[in-house]
Amino acid sequence: MELLSISLVAVALAEIGDKTQFLPLFLATKFRNKWAIVLGIPVPTLINHAASTWLGVWIA
Repeated sequence: MELLSISLVAVALAEIGDKTQFLPLFLATKFRNKWAIVLGIPVPTLINHAASTWLGVWIA
């Protein structure tokens, strides 16, 4: 049980710096429309990944 507790605390501390968990929270406070929240997460993520991929290929 001690190992489980240590692992959970370590993962919880590591996740504090992850900003993606704040996106749904901020979207939920700004928009009442559930679809805006549901689409507001994957669409910017896909755009970010596409831009990163394009930039990586362009640099290479």
